[in-house]
Amino acid sequence: MTELLATDWFVWGISLILGFQLLVVLLGEAIYRADRRTLPVVLIFRVLRNIVLPLAVLFIFLTRLLEIERESVSVRLVETALWVSLVYAVLLVFNVLVFENAAKESWRSRAPKLFQDLIRLLLVVIGAAIVLSVVWRQDLGGLVAALGVGSIVLGLALQETLGNLMSGIALFFERPFSVGDFISVGDKRGRVLEVSWRSVHLRTVENNLLVLPNSALARDTITNYSQPNEQQMLRLSFGFGLDAPPNLVKSMLLEVAREIPQVLKVPEPYAVACEVLADRIRYEARLTIEDGRYLPQVIDSFTSAVWYAARRAGVALPLPHAVELQVRDTAADPSGEQQETAALLSGAEGIRVLPDAAIARLAASCDRVLFGAGEQLLAAGEISRNVYVITAGEALGTYADETGKPGSIRFGAQEVLGVTSLARAQASDTQVVAVTDVAALRIPSDIVAQALHEHPALSNQFARIWQARAEVLRRSAQLDTELAMNEADRQEEEPNG
Repeated sequence: MTELLATDWFVWGISLILGFQLLVVLLGEAIYRADRRTLPVVLIFRVLRNIVLPLAVLFIFLTRLLEIERESVSVRLVETALWVSLVYAVLLVFNVLVFENAAKESWRSRAPKLFQDLIRLLLVVIGAAIVLSVVWRQDLGGLVAALGVGSIVLGLALQETLGNLMSGIALFFERPFSVGDFISVGDKRGRVLEVSWRSVHLRTVENNLLVLPNSALARDTITNYSQPNEQQMLRLSFGFGLDAPPNLVKSMLLEVAREIPQVLKVPEPYAVACEVLADRIRYEARLTIEDGRYLPQVIDSFTSAVWYAARRAGVALPLPHAVELQVRDTAADPSGEQQETAALLSGAEGIRVLPDAAIARLAASCDRVLFGAGEQLLAAGEISRNVYVITAGEALGTYADETGKPGSIRFGAQEVLGVTSLARAQASDTQVVAVTDVAALRIPSDIVAQALHEHPALSNQFARIWQARAEVLRRSAQLDTELAMNEADRQEEEPNG
């Protein structure tokens, strides 16, 4: 019995029987606990139990119990499979511990796919070298020399592919951008989704997938809009005639910028006169936006709003000489235009009670203006410097009472805006924004104030208008509150149902 216990094959046999069963139980328990907690290491435990452990037992069984020489082909194949499974397990450990469990803001979470692929490739090469050297007894020096000769041929055949790979490695070490950054390369721009060994994947502002080869990025200029942060300045250029007062133009551009929601208040937008040309002065509005994805939207909104604001301010955008002459030749007769304006005012609410002479005086003092959809006609908290009579389009007034309940009212053709705060000599508590493009007659508030002083009937009409609108706003706020309460009751009933 003592001799039996001392034999090598008996010790290895008992160790395999007991050790294999114990390791299977331990790894099974680890898999069960990791699976219940949905831990990523569960895959590592499964590979160790189902692949690595059986191959290790088989290798020990062949070499220690059956005492087959390690130089035999069968043992070498089993040993090769064991090393391959170990390399695979190491790759899983590397991927789980280094990248999958990385904190959101750490460098590991922002590491491009190219870096991960290179590390995996390095581990595979090391594993292959170990297998060739230890298992198959190959001379690595001769193999490296042979690969060096072959690499020349491969390099000539795969110049573009290798160029992309080397450019990708250079981009990784230089790190001009990271996954999630918004960049532009030449005339192409988008947010970085993935950096691979061959290319960079971008999500464009049109929501398309753009794939750029790494070699193209290495040759072109890269602009990163996300560094040091997502904010970026826009320089929007406009030209106005030489007779337009520069201070008026710059003030108009700033007023437009302040009404664009995506334009940041800090840093404050500003406008400058940049260049005097033969027929115009070039101005720049410099705005800061929060994120590059708003760029097309801000350019569209700002450019459209400048056109409307220039028309209202009486600042002419420069036109070619032929077009300018045509416009001047076909201009309407001032007296006929004034009569048409008087006819529009005579049909407006409240103003229609004035005598014809008073309406004619208002018509002589007013001009025609346009507001684009989304532009503000009246601001809450201030007395308007003008009174507007809508001739076409629709506007929406919003109001919040003392309790903060919102209300709204619609304004259409022949309705007057800005008179209630003027008649009460109080700041307006209603904000009015154009829903569609709105054409209106603009009357200076001092002219309307004079008409109110000379014609008490006009004051009475405006008081009635204010009372009627206040009632509409009150009912609107009450209806919105009831709808909100009904929606809250419905959401509470749904879980119970």
